[in-house]
Amino acid sequence: MNSVEGPFDHAVIVETELQFSLVELSRVCGVETALLESLVEEGVLTPRGDGPTEWSFAGAIMPRARTATRLLRDLELSAPGAALVIDLVDEIERLKAQLRRAVCG
Repeated sequence: MNSVEGPFDHAVIVETELQFSLVELSRVCGVETALLESLVEEGVLTPRGDGPTEWSFAGAIMPRARTATRLLRDLELSAPGAALVIDLVDEIERLKAQLRRAVCG
């Protein structure tokens, strides 16, 4: 079995068809809904729906949400700070993939 390494967490497989409400996602992440709302405002999480009571989150968003909430809690970052870290990690992963394609392809 392959090992998956990431900068903040181990891999978690979640059924991509699964949907979370804001309340359900807050329970999974162990945080208040207001914290997740601030991550939505910063663009870290992108729900479907017209407002917090109608939001639904794809199951695949859970690892990203958990990483962001850990940054907020463990490193005491603000929501904008966590958004910046998440963006930088995404960029690093994109560049690594581009480099692998250039070297292997």
